[in-house]
Amino acid sequence: MTTDLNKVKNILDALSDEDRDEVRRYLDKKRFYNKNYSDVAAKVQAHILKHGHITNKEAYERGYTSKLLDTTTFYRCIISKLTIEIGKKRLMDRRIAFYDVSRGAPSRFDKIDNELVTDILSNIDFRKKQNDLMPLLDDEKYPVLKRRGSLKKLRPLLVRAMVDNGYEVVGSRLDFIRGR
Repeated sequence: MTTDLNKVKNILDALSDEDRDEVRRYLDKKRFYNKNYSDVAAKVQAHILKHGHITNKEAYERGYTSKLLDTTTFYRCIISKLTIEIGKKRLMDRRIAFYDVSRGAPSRFDKIDNELVTDILSNIDFRKKQNDLMPLLDDEKYPVLKRRGSLKKLRPLLVRAMVDNGYEVVGSRLDFIRGR
């Protein structure tokens, strides 16, 4: 035997059983699969019940999954294990949204209505004394905001919703401060 082979054998003998199994999988060209997505499925289901829908990218960004799963894997390993009835809808940015069928498909946000206001408000931290809504008005997420004059129509709806949550508007921008 060559000296390199002896070195490799000595290193393998020094490894723990788990590490040795990982090396064996690597040599056999077998991938490691996470077969326990039950805790992730519970978090995803709670999110869907609260917000109505989720995408695989959103699940990753919120920390539910440790890596960004492709849509097929996300469906097979997580969505298929949920106890609620789930539907699929392709969004404008080509992602797939998985939604609670009893609440309906997610909006495309192509018109100014209460659904748009509710979605914007879902991104606000109401524990803060002051909130600025302008950074939340992303025209990629809300395509209706690309239209000229849309903010003029949206502003009164947002002001009314924020007043209902105990905030007062400050100035002409969408800055709000909790009422005294």
